[in-house]
Amino acid sequence: MTPEFPLIFPLTQNGRDVTVKFPVLINPATVLKPGMVLRTLYIINYSQDGSSDLVLAHKGDMEESYSRPTLNADEQAKMPPELAHELEGYRRTKWEVANNFVLAMAQYPTVAMHLIYSPTGKDGEMNLADERFSFFDGLFVGLPDGHVTVLAVEKESKAEAGGIKAGDEIVSVGGASTKDDLNTFALAYAAAKKYAKDYEVATYPMTIRPAGKADTRVVNIPMPPTLKGGLMDGF
Repeated sequence: MTPEFPLIFPLTQNGRDVTVKFPVLINPATVLKPGMVLRTLYIINYSQDGSSDLVLAHKGDMEESYSRPTLNADEQAKMPPELAHELEGYRRTKWEVANNFVLAMAQYPTVAMHLIYSPTGKDGEMNLADERFSFFDGLFVGLPDGHVTVLAVEKESKAEAGGIKAGDEIVSVGGASTKDDLNTFALAYAAAKKYAKDYEVATYPMTIRPAGKADTRVVNIPMPPTLKGGLMDGF
């Protein structure tokens, strides 16, 4: 990413806890907020269909997978014992130094990285969440100064191709205002992509305010090519 992800992730130390300085979106359904305790990062190389991540073993696209509840008891029981033991070890781990997260982020690929954290800030098995990192067509966004702001852009992503840079404020997506709220941005993003997919539109619009500028501009983010479009290409 540009800037490098571990260098710009807004970690902060709060006594023996590690949290974030300001709200950030780590995937289409998860906002990390100050006060939430980050416990550990990990990657896992097992899944029932042979893919490199448990989330990808579910049917549907990435956005749909994040809208599903976590595994129920029956699904957990189907895990191989060695995998269940490995995950249990991660759940019992708590890093108390922010630099541990920085070092892990520098080594782990973001496409496979999981975060275990406490949404309530309390310890205990019932207060833990396990989420995977996944960015919005290459955008890592947060709320550093009360506005939905691009913190970093993945290299060779659709966002980078559109000319979006770190520091740009996202004003609207698909014509819907972000209202300076990360959850609202995520909903607008999902709606814009669904509309483009349903109506086979090649791009969806995102209005940004470049860092240090007063005026806004519209960036058109390309959608993945559809089967219909691929078959017609060249005719």
